[in-house]
Amino acid sequence: MLNGKSIIFSAVFVLFTASTICAQTSNLTIKPYGYFKLDTAYDHARTNNGNYVFWVESSEDKDSEINMTARQTRLGVNINYDKLNNRTVSGRFEIDFYGGGAENKNMIMMRHGYLKVDFGKYYILAGQTSDVLSPLVPNTVNYTVLWNCGNIGYRRPQIQFGNSVKNGVEIVGALSRNIAGSVEGEVNKVKVDKNDNDDGEDSSLPSVQARISYINPRINVGVSGHYGLMEYTRADLKEDNYTSFSLNFHASYAFTNAFLIKGEVFTGKTLNQYFGGIGQGFDWVLEKEIESSGGWLNAALTASPNISCNLGIGIDQPEKDDTLDFPTRNYNRCVFGNIYTKIAYNTSFALEISNWKTGYYNVDGDETSTSNLRLHTAFILNF
Repeated sequence: MLNGKSIIFSAVFVLFTASTICAQTSNLTIKPYGYFKLDTAYDHARTNNGNYVFWVESSEDKDSEINMTARQTRLGVNINYDKLNNRTVSGRFEIDFYGGGAENKNMIMMRHGYLKVDFGKYYILAGQTSDVLSPLVPNTVNYTVLWNCGNIGYRRPQIQFGNSVKNGVEIVGALSRNIAGSVEGEVNKVKVDKNDNDDGEDSSLPSVQARISYINPRINVGVSGHYGLMEYTRADLKEDNYTSFSLNFHASYAFTNAFLIKGEVFTGKTLNQYFGGIGQGFDWVLEKEIESSGGWLNAALTASPNISCNLGIGIDQPEKDDTLDFPTRNYNRCVFGNIYTKIAYNTSFALEISNWKTGYYNVDGDETSTSNLRLHTAFILNF
């Protein structure tokens, strides 16, 4: 008897089999893509996960560790219909294996699943995909691309609308699912938010995201932001609201076809659901949103058709006035460098060296920090 995971895996297998047997019909093109990846990483101090890094654990837990995983193996498929009446319909489905489970029994996680209707000058997208805000991504071997360390934005269900532009001003907006989690805890032995429902769901409102950029073949520069309202039950059992918002700036410039510099900065509050604030969002003890600011910078060089390398830094720092009580992590920084080299057809070996430093407030309110040197290798076969 098939269980849920077997059904999902079978459906994915059938989809990829069909796409290879029947790659193109009279008006439909199906193109699979993805990669197989094995990550091996050594950390001289314990991190929040091991397979990837958000932050370094406190100095009380400095044991070294080594991890090996194939969870980032990624499978996807793009579909496109021929243009009809000046409209193009496309879709995308993509998964990896960071959905949980044991290391040799990984569970599927859907990354993207959406449809897109392009009307020529503008488009509508409906489904799950990346946030509109902070559109750039640093080139890291580490799976989490500086999340909780300067790079905010994730993926969520949304209705997105914008204009299609390759050279000029791009304007994009979205109504997205307001995924905030549930504020939970006790104040004076009274449980906060007793219903355990998602606070964004309780607000009965979606989050709003927007971005405006100027784009040409060498430049991508712009601003973006979001706003969301959440509802929770206070310690006195009355309902109240808290908010999440961000203001972001992004820029990339290609000096040549081989050398690019890109980066982003952000400021906002209650950013944990967008991987800001070092995973800290709403302080239910003080009943106050946690503010945070940060950013990242990445220089990327293609040294030859077979070798590329990157240098970068990311920083996330919650406001100190907000980190005196509930949040324990008050600073997070990563400096990284990596190199990718092709070793066979469509197959690369990657080496990344990164230094992480995470600051903490201890029980006495004093600041401490823990550093970690991470050596990360990967074998990657793209298709």
